[in-house]
Amino acid sequence: MNEVIRAIETRRSVRKFTGAMIPRSELETILHAGSYAPNGMGSQEWRFTAVQDDMTLQRINESIRLALLTIPVIAETHPYVVSLIEKAENEQANFNYGASTYVIVSHQKDNGNAMPDSALALGYMMLAAHSMGIGSCWLNLLPGMAGLPIIRNLMTELGLPENHTVYASAVFGYAAKEPEAAEPRKDVVRIL
Repeated sequence: MNEVIRAIETRRSVRKFTGAMIPRSELETILHAGSYAPNGMGSQEWRFTAVQDDMTLQRINESIRLALLTIPVIAETHPYVVSLIEKAENEQANFNYGASTYVIVSHQKDNGNAMPDSALALGYMMLAAHSMGIGSCWLNLLPGMAGLPIIRNLMTELGLPENHTVYASAVFGYAAKEPEAAEPRKDVVRIL
């Protein structure tokens, strides 16, 4: 089987990591892979911010926790969001699954290609990591709350330009256990 197809079919989200650090050279390879993702007009307007520093990882986790606590629970609040808010009430809550590396993909706010460019870049990174024996898990919390002041302050602290926002983020590291195989795919293909 083709190596790329094998990586696509076997990559799974990892939600429990060993905490072991990804070597810098391997992290650079993963980020480099993201830079080769398709992007609108080849503009490469994205920015990849990789965090491996323990204090900064804790700061990201705490910012996410505090941001969740600012979201009002009303009748229309999705039950999953309610469960995250409830989790955030625990000061020890971990939203990073114990991963050693957090990658943020930011892009210009006013660029119509920002979302697909960012998603493809992170997808390439996740496939590259998997091919190297490194697990990953896409995280929607930071992008979903990027408009909240506490998250904008965090983005500024991390050096993201004011004209950027977070469109994609994921954690990377070594899986604490082998993820289960993918479920059989649904019949979603139509060829006309």
